[in-house]
Amino acid sequence: MGRIAGYYSMENAVSDPGAIFREMEGRGNYDALIYTKGEVLSFSSGSEIPGPLSDDAMISFFDPARFSSIRTLLRSEDDIITVCDVDLYNWEQLSSSFGDDVGGAIRNDADLFVHFLKSLFKKIAADKLDLSETLSFLETSLRQLRGVYAFACRVGDRVYLARDLIGVKPLWYDLSRGFAFASEKKFLEKAGFLEVKELSPRQILCYDLRDNTIALHDREFLSEIAEVGGSEDAVRDEVLNLLKDAVSVRVPDENFGVMFSAGIDSTIIASVCKEIAEEKGVSVTCYSVGLSGEISSPDIICAKRMAGELGFELKVHEIDLGTVEEYLKVVVPLIEDAIVPKTGVAMTMYAACVAAKKDGINVLFAGAGADELFAGYDRYKRSGNINQDCLKDILEMHEVNTYRDDTVASFTGITLRLPYLDEKFVEYSLAIPEKFKMSDDMNKVVLRRVGEELGLPGIITKRSKKAAQYGSRFDKALTKLSKRAGFSNKTDYINSFEGE
Repeated sequence: MGRIAGYYSMENAVSDPGAIFREMEGRGNYDALIYTKGEVLSFSSGSEIPGPLSDDAMISFFDPARFSSIRTLLRSEDDIITVCDVDLYNWEQLSSSFGDDVGGAIRNDADLFVHFLKSLFKKIAADKLDLSETLSFLETSLRQLRGVYAFACRVGDRVYLARDLIGVKPLWYDLSRGFAFASEKKFLEKAGFLEVKELSPRQILCYDLRDNTIALHDREFLSEIAEVGGSEDAVRDEVLNLLKDAVSVRVPDENFGVMFSAGIDSTIIASVCKEIAEEKGVSVTCYSVGLSGEISSPDIICAKRMAGELGFELKVHEIDLGTVEEYLKVVVPLIEDAIVPKTGVAMTMYAACVAAKKDGINVLFAGAGADELFAGYDRYKRSGNINQDCLKDILEMHEVNTYRDDTVASFTGITLRLPYLDEKFVEYSLAIPEKFKMSDDMNKVVLRRVGEELGLPGIITKRSKKAAQYGSRFDKALTKLSKRAGFSNKTDYINSFEGE
């Protein structure tokens, strides 16, 4: 899917809100639908959009090659306007609940989402719910959706914002000059908004156009976690069952890819994807990336071996220092606050997405979330309460990890799917006893047991974690490039790309 943005009550603003939209110009072939002044305008690219348009507008970008008939923005007879960035896995099941008249006209998940919200607000109007009741009803109703989403919906004199509970899809807003929102922070900053805030995934925001005030409603999620019982084998089996379900609902009706570092997280995902893809009649390709040289990166060496042993189709994308520098010109401005570790991980994601897109792949699976759920980082060894720290990390993932990954993937036109961050899987995994996650000599214990159950070799189930920027050797590339460019450290070198 594409990106969304919008602004309201801008009469006295001196900024140019059109800059929000023109950022999309360099992102390939996107169409734009804009609701403004009571009509829907269509543009073939962000660069065609004049600005400023008016003091209120909502926009949705999408790839016409993939969504030729998309209706991501709709004004109904009930004065309901919706823009959304969604990837829903149960949209076909939900569409059947609308009946033949509506359900038959729903052709994708964005169509479903628009009609879903329309039906909710029609019921809210019919039941004459007040604002507090409306927000509570929305909170409960959104739990029917399985997938990730960010949306803005104007209903009369109110604008509602929300995103999926984990925070995979990003959403930002600003109240300094009227009301503005966008999928990415940079959209708003480039338009002159100076007090941009990230909407918490555990909140629904309502902006009142009449008096320019907001109301925030807290959403319940992971507030009470009761530790699960049972043996380690029973927990292993439930983890595997839930993961297979999380992968199954995400496997598309087209060929797709998996980011593959040959660590335990990605190898489990690749193994389950391979099984389900074969049942569905589609193919899955693993993508491993790294720095080229006389010696391949550790991830690529291991990936080639595992692909041969496990029968994975593997594509290797090795890049030289010159290409690394070209990628940095894209990645650093894209991820906004480019510190060294964040840049290294983003480079790995970008390289994999570029390789996949070149092969015509639109959907890419990744193993994000496994380390946070199963105590995969060294710092968990010093934890006084492993599960509480796991919970904290999951609740904070949207602040860096998922925003970075979704932004990079979206830029390349890739839909990123993260089965470890499936809500049902997260809720269960956070309730697993600590003893099944960390032992004296091993982390992610129960996940490694899952790997054994899947028949993965010991080199994988016992392989120690190596962060993406090191396994790919992109961190080493940053060191070499910064010295070659005359910088004393990697941070200053990375910062030199901020204005690209």
